[in-house]
Amino acid sequence: MKKTTQIYLLLLVAVISAAVFFFMAGKPSIEELKKSVAPAASLYPEAKSVSEKLGFINDDSQDIHLSELTEGKWSLLYFGYTSCPDVCPMDLSKISQSYQLMQHSDKLQVVFVSVDPMRDIGNLDNFASTFNSSFLGLTARQDEMMSISKTLGVYHEVVQSQKLAQEDHSNHGEHSHEVGGDKEHGSTEMAHYDLDHTSSYLLFNPNLELTALLTSPHEAVPMAEALDKIIGTLGKD
Repeated sequence: MKKTTQIYLLLLVAVISAAVFFFMAGKPSIEELKKSVAPAASLYPEAKSVSEKLGFINDDSQDIHLSELTEGKWSLLYFGYTSCPDVCPMDLSKISQSYQLMQHSDKLQVVFVSVDPMRDIGNLDNFASTFNSSFLGLTARQDEMMSISKTLGVYHEVVQSQKLAQEDHSNHGEHSHEVGGDKEHGSTEMAHYDLDHTSSYLLFNPNLELTALLTSPHEAVPMAEALDKIIGTLGKD
């Protein structure tokens, strides 16, 4: 009886060891995954919890947390602005191409985040859906946007030459108002400006932890492959 029990225990240990071996062999380590997705994506050694900083507003200026849109999916955030003359449309087109090539696209929500809330509220979803009908748009109030940007390492600023022109025009407008000038006309003129910003593609896991950055050069096929590998490896079944 004792010998039979020992045999059963040995068999059980062997089965468990085999299961662990095959599981570990089939699932690459973080370091292996990091190497396999480079250079298209840069994977963080440990996902960063930033959920408390992902409060935004929608086209109706209503507060909305990113989790309300992602609903347990992975999320890819792209920061830009709707009147961007070239970079943003090109980047969003590449993201759309990657999305269409992905095997796990059903597990990913792409969100366009405007760094220009003053001009973009009311046109966020419409702009995002131009590139793919499933893409959504968000922004944040100016002070909150600065806080979000700082946390996520996203740079954006009004083009310096235009900022100086705005300041000069603003001073002139104040003086004109004092002598009966058209202040409304001044506000219209100030609405014409461009923004310098980083082309930031940020990937968050379903827990809204910052997991990876998609890095330059942003090419559709490598991005799709990297996103599939990350989601397929780290995602929940």
